[in-house]
Amino acid sequence: MKEPIHINDDLLISYLLQEVSAEQARAVTEWRAADAANEHRFNQFRLIWDSSKNFKADPDIDAYASLHKLKQRAAQQKMQQTKVVPLPNRYGWLKIAAAILFIAGGSWLYYNLFSDHQVRFETQEIVKTDTLPDGSRVTLNKYALLDYPQRFTGNQRNVTLVKGEAFFNITPNKAKPFIITTGKTTIRVVGTSFNVKNKNGLIEVIVETGIVQVTNNRNNALIELKPGEMALVTPQTGKIIKLKTPDNLYTYFRSDEFVFKNVTLYRLVQVLNEAYDSHIIIDKSISKNQIMTGSFKTSNSLDLILDVISTGLKIKVEKTQNQIILKKVDNLHN
Repeated sequence: MKEPIHINDDLLISYLLQEVSAEQARAVTEWRAADAANEHRFNQFRLIWDSSKNFKADPDIDAYASLHKLKQRAAQQKMQQTKVVPLPNRYGWLKIAAAILFIAGGSWLYYNLFSDHQVRFETQEIVKTDTLPDGSRVTLNKYALLDYPQRFTGNQRNVTLVKGEAFFNITPNKAKPFIITTGKTTIRVVGTSFNVKNKNGLIEVIVETGIVQVTNNRNNALIELKPGEMALVTPQTGKIIKLKTPDNLYTYFRSDEFVFKNVTLYRLVQVLNEAYDSHIIIDKSISKNQIMTGSFKTSNSLDLILDVISTGLKIKVEKTQNQIILKKVDNLHN
């Protein structure tokens, strides 16, 4: 009597690669059907294996060309039509005067009480996109807050990013610049697309198209940003630091994908902590500057992503009550 075939990770890999004998394939099939837990383990293993094929700890891999781009579309302005109803001749001058006063009073109330009404656009656990009164589009990351008027008046379009992160796609209007205030920083544009983040007072601006002016209101420092450039404004001094945009990871909340090429483990962990509200720490036993290339869907669980990273970099993931620690494997044979 033949001994039963032991189902281990090596056999499952061979099975997924279709490099098993008929007997081994039958053993895996029977093992999957024998217990729901076995099938669950197989599906998890297949998911990790499929994701691992897109993960490379290799700086020479070509860039991924599948980054989802945010569709740009301007919202159509709705024209309000005023319906004119002629007054019958039998109406006396008193009734006509009362009607005129009513219309004038109603207009005064509308323009003085409601024209500057502020709209509060806020997100919690879901990313949202909204259209502003001028047709500009804004996408808010989780836990962000933007205030803007119900209609733009005067010679500027003013909004306030109270907290969090937002991507703006601004409708061009040279006669009416778009002004964003966040903290003590002012961002001025005409028609462009860019990302703004206010995290505990640290302001980050990344430009994708057009030209953006960033000013710190504390010391009136001003710089101009072009596509592929970013600015950091420190809350303590108000100093503006101009840098090259290092990667596209900042787009994850609107592209629904983490796409990275030649980024460090430290940078990837930084973005994962933000996206999953986690506390991942890189232990001193491994280098935080290890270079990686790959992609993950934001719909993937953090556990799955960490499984793929640990497999690719040959490190281990250790979980405590409040932290996730990435560290060196004590014994590679375990």
